[in-house]
Amino acid sequence: MNKYFSTVVLLALMTLLACSSQQANEQTSKRDLIERVLDQSKAPDIIPSAFFHHFPDKFGPKAVEEHIAFFHETGNDILKVQYETLPPTWEIRTAEDFAKVEELTEDYFEPQLQVIEELARQLKDSALIIPTVYSPLLILHQAAGKEVDEVIKKYPAAAEPAFEKLAKSIATYIRAARKRGADGFYVSSHGGNVEFFGQESEVWTKYLRKWDKYISEVADSVAPLNILHICGGHYENLDAWADYPGAIINLPEFDVEKLHHAQAVFKRPILGGLDHRGVLINGTLEEVYAQVDKVLSKGPQNLILGANCTVPDSTDSKRLRAVVEYAHNWRKTHRE
Repeated sequence: MNKYFSTVVLLALMTLLACSSQQANEQTSKRDLIERVLDQSKAPDIIPSAFFHHFPDKFGPKAVEEHIAFFHETGNDILKVQYETLPPTWEIRTAEDFAKVEELTEDYFEPQLQVIEELARQLKDSALIIPTVYSPLLILHQAAGKEVDEVIKKYPAAAEPAFEKLAKSIATYIRAARKRGADGFYVSSHGGNVEFFGQESEVWTKYLRKWDKYISEVADSVAPLNILHICGGHYENLDAWADYPGAIINLPEFDVEKLHHAQAVFKRPILGGLDHRGVLINGTLEEVYAQVDKVLSKGPQNLILGANCTVPDSTDSKRLRAVVEYAHNWRKTHRE
């Protein structure tokens, strides 16, 4: 009886160890996939992939559950934590109104930080926890409405102290999030409004750009793996962001030639290749696969397949999982 019991215990222990070993492999694989892409000397055997969208619940346990469910359902190789903290509301119609903008403390971001901390606690070993951070300009839009751009354009020098306060607020959030378990940050340079101000205008080059870039610099100073997201818009010259830090570049473009151009300019891996509102969302899976074939066969070899921006919230996770798995297997299924 003792011998039988010992055998059962031994078999159970062996099974447990085997499961633990398998789990350990799974836990390191997604991190390994991204790290292999960062080594640009060779093409990785498995092409990583990730897509993102917002969730119904912004904070608390439900927000954590929704992030985790989406991560598992899609098979994403990055867990991007959405940024949902709204600033106070400030009415800005004159130059003097910019003085209303206040620097935000760490306590202000606490609900968001709790989501990051819990995601890191549950998934730190199996996922790269990459919180999103917004630009000072986008946060000012949230606080005062997009019409504030007209006031900025008219009084850029008066607006700069507000940019500085918001940039330092975001820096506070970045440092706190890193302590709570973030591996890096998805840094949104809100370049979409550069076309409104003019990419070569003094408003952008003298007053806005340095605080926009400051966010990337702070993230780079505290975390090893940051994604620079150049938010949507039409640009005279994407090269203007080449001096921003960021281990990976997520572009507003998805044309293969422009991806190659970006790879040459930034000399860093590119995240993207698909339009977040194009065939990825509206086409059949066969059409999506055909587009993926084009991107992966003709695009940069060190690519993380994804979209140029956040996909609609209604996007079916199973559809995204099919695309993620297609990318994972692509080099195996498309060997000559």
